[in-house]
Amino acid sequence: RVFKKTAPNGKITVYVERRELVIREEGNQPLHGVLFVDTNYVKDRKVFGQFVLTFRYGREDEEVMGLRFCNEACLQAQQLWPVPEEERQELKTLTPLQDTLVKRLGTGAVPFTFTVSSLAPPSVTLLPARTYLGAPIGTNYDLRIFVGETAEDKPHKRSSIRMGVKLYQLCTGEERALPYAAASKQLLLAEGQVELEATLDKAVYERGEEVTVSVSVSNHSSRNVRRIKILVVQYVDVAMFSNGKFKNIVASQDSTEGCPITSGAALARQFSLHPARGVIKNWIALEEFYDRESALASTVSRLDAQERNVFAIYVSYYVKVKLFTSAIGGEVSVKVPFKLMRRSTVDDAETNTSPVSETVPECSGVAALLPSHEAKPLPQPMTDPQPVADPQPMADPQPVADPQPMADLQPMADSQQEAGGDPAPPQDEVGGAVEIDKVGGGGPAVVDSCLRLCRLCLGSSNRWGADHYVPVHV
Repeated sequence: RVFKKTAPNGKITVYVERRELVIREEGNQPLHGVLFVDTNYVKDRKVFGQFVLTFRYGREDEEVMGLRFCNEACLQAQQLWPVPEEERQELKTLTPLQDTLVKRLGTGAVPFTFTVSSLAPPSVTLLPARTYLGAPIGTNYDLRIFVGETAEDKPHKRSSIRMGVKLYQLCTGEERALPYAAASKQLLLAEGQVELEATLDKAVYERGEEVTVSVSVSNHSSRNVRRIKILVVQYVDVAMFSNGKFKNIVASQDSTEGCPITSGAALARQFSLHPARGVIKNWIALEEFYDRESALASTVSRLDAQERNVFAIYVSYYVKVKLFTSAIGGEVSVKVPFKLMRRSTVDDAETNTSPVSETVPECSGVAALLPSHEAKPLPQPMTDPQPVADPQPMADPQPVADPQPMADLQPMADSQQEAGGDPAPPQDEVGGAVEIDKVGGGGPAVVDSCLRLCRLCLGSSNRWGADHYVPVHV
């Protein structure tokens, strides 16, 4: 599987293996891809590539009089076409994906590799409490490719490509010690103490997992414990600002089961909470997915305790357990920190795109060239046909219109969708659609024949018209 995006004029196309890169202490995961250039269009000009960090710290709809709440930093820039002489030796070592794409695309295909600095912070998107539909706020990355005379030229939208890329941290190692916290408090105007202990079943949770909290309460005071409240809190620290710290409750549970806990009694219970995005009072940190419905952001920790990257947004989570005894000075609470991170690398298609069936339909002919979700099974023969009463005379056959020639097929658009057709392809956060292609043998001729046969199969339907994204069949 490969991610593909084409410029609006269709003259340059970029293919990348993945859009999510892992941040490691020894260095970030490189971005491998292949650029396909229409040499007749580029001619004597050049094609440049940039890996850009964008840090937006304010709402786009509040920018007035030329004021911008956004900073950009180019982490790496290089000339992709024509390939400089000093970089030709490096291109001899290709990944299996690059080697397959270069052989398939032929002339005009050039592989490239972007190596991102290990100091680059993870991608985090901040969502304001008020409704916001502007550019993503937070730390974002994108790959930019454009045609120009020099690297300082202003890119033209028709001959440029912007593809979003994400950087994230991965959980390293297995933490055996379970998170634990305990507190003992002398209540105001009361004798004795209330002891509280809280333990989590894991130190690291993946997205979608429930957080299980074991709570133990021992009441040695003269007051009763009336209720127990469990909270899961997300704590966000925007490093650029000294006051850029805020919290959001992402899960809560209030329980009076087993209460009141009288003097000298004890209680041990387990609570399960599912952290998720809900009603917020402050800005909340979300995963930088390529859709608007995103999950909670993963934990962003400092690789070095003394380091403070100004473009970083640090995210942490903890569970807070509170005991309520009375209205005045009657609260006992503890905080148990944990991490919400990935334990292993996940394919981009599982997180950022709609699932595509990998099964091959058991049919032949034209139906075999259709995508797996469009292939129709062959009709089964009738076992006991029934006689038809009073058959009607057959009408004169109507002439069949000649199939539309290939010249009438228009090039596929990048960001439009036919009304009443299939769902739109996955959208990029900077606009435009990203097409998922299969890597294999063949070339443009295979695509053209597939388009023609699908059109003939569906007759006069416009389902495979100019605005529909058709996978490449090999």
